[in-house]
Amino acid sequence: MLHIDKHVKFDINTPVKAMRLLTLFAISVSLSSLASCGYDSLEESTGAPANGTQKAAKQPVSTPFVVELAPEKPLSKAGVIAKVALKPNDINLCEGMVTHTDRVHIKPVAKPPFLKTYKDPAFGTHITRITDSKFGEVRKPNYSTMQAWNADESLMILFQKTASGSGHMLVDGQTYEPIRQLQMIPSDIEEIFWSHSDPNEFFYVSAFSGDFGQFKRYNIKNNNSTLIKDFSNHCGPRGKPSGGGDIHMQSLDDDLFGFRCRLTDLSYIMLSYRISTDETIVKPIGEGSKWLPWTAPTPSPSGKRFWFQGNALSLDLETVEHRLDMAKAAEHSNVGLTHDGQDAIFQTVFDPSPNGCDGDIWQGVGHLVEHNLETGKCRPIINEAKGYPYTTSGTHVSAQAYKKPGWVAMSSVGSPQVNYFENGRKAPVLFSEIYLANTDPDNEVVCRLAQHRSYAKHAEKGGYYGYFGEPHATISPSGTRILFGSDWYDSGSVDTYVIELPSFVRRK
Repeated sequence: MLHIDKHVKFDINTPVKAMRLLTLFAISVSLSSLASCGYDSLEESTGAPANGTQKAAKQPVSTPFVVELAPEKPLSKAGVIAKVALKPNDINLCEGMVTHTDRVHIKPVAKPPFLKTYKDPAFGTHITRITDSKFGEVRKPNYSTMQAWNADESLMILFQKTASGSGHMLVDGQTYEPIRQLQMIPSDIEEIFWSHSDPNEFFYVSAFSGDFGQFKRYNIKNNNSTLIKDFSNHCGPRGKPSGGGDIHMQSLDDDLFGFRCRLTDLSYIMLSYRISTDETIVKPIGEGSKWLPWTAPTPSPSGKRFWFQGNALSLDLETVEHRLDMAKAAEHSNVGLTHDGQDAIFQTVFDPSPNGCDGDIWQGVGHLVEHNLETGKCRPIINEAKGYPYTTSGTHVSAQAYKKPGWVAMSSVGSPQVNYFENGRKAPVLFSEIYLANTDPDNEVVCRLAQHRSYAKHAEKGGYYGYFGEPHATISPSGTRILFGSDWYDSGSVDTYVIELPSFVRRK
């Protein structure tokens, strides 16, 4: 499905916005600004690119770039590099990364050749272009809420759209070399569910005419699929179970899944399925029920409850355990684990929480807000009280680092302010950025990783739907790498890029 932002930004004349601005001014008087770091941009390539093109010329952006620090703004006690008090055996994925909240320039960087690495001029991370799209083509992560890598990160799956058609490509998860086109058609381009434990398999509902609507298991080694469950007795012979308009992953034990089916124009059902017991629970949604018809119940990581339309819902698909304090359940979000392993949904928020998000000064508005599915508690992670701007448009959340609970990757677009790519002015904080947050309240830190340089929905070249250019940052299970898509200044094609954090160790 294609996702559309539904938020409306506050007008500065509204009382709520005015109150925010006044409060932010009061807070800013007591906060110190942070210095930023500058880096060389495009590194010298070694050898000829894989596609046979000439080595990219070094751009003017290779000059070291430092954001100037106003004399009246001393360094904060925190400094610009993430230093947190870690728990035993923990890893600070933000170690050495930039953590200030200063505006920075988006310096021009030439599009790197296929499988070549450049250094982000603003934040210093190393980024590799791992696909080779031609003009009009798209190769991108499926979506930020879904795993791109398999369980041991030896493989990944990307979506591609070319002149010969659309489909999914299997890619080496370590070298990033393409392996083969997958011979299957999922219910939606996003709905491929990698196993959390078996690196050799993933799950999907087929949209192929020969096995339409069947829930299947795909074996990578054998390059074939086997039937798990046929839901035609519930969904009808042409019913196609799907994750609805807000797709997320299955439970961490790969046992519990949630779907919805459209029976007629006005009749829908939601259903849960547990593989180990072959148990299916079906409930009506849409007209005649208390639920909207557009989403499916999402299993929590623990498999003990569901996330559904703003609620923590029990396994019976009836009992509401908690009504979460959120204005809209349909904002961009991702179900994942808190730092201490509890079920949660991490949401991007534009409108105040009805009950104020447990006393938050901004009433639960922010780029990242944690809603605990087990306790019902609301807690902001990235918001105006912490020096960030009002929530940037086109912000997506990825909480799939299940081997590093509590770490969440994000991407923001900031449309329609694409003029910051060329006007020479410092861009708003988080505009066109990929960033990472540790949501542990004792070790909370946000590091800014890269500028994705994508026009996204404001792209005009290439002939593809601009949605495909949204970065949809996607974190790896270990949290040490992040994928994102970019049309690279509206170049006419979309490619996938990977950020390798210092904590990433390539397997030999």
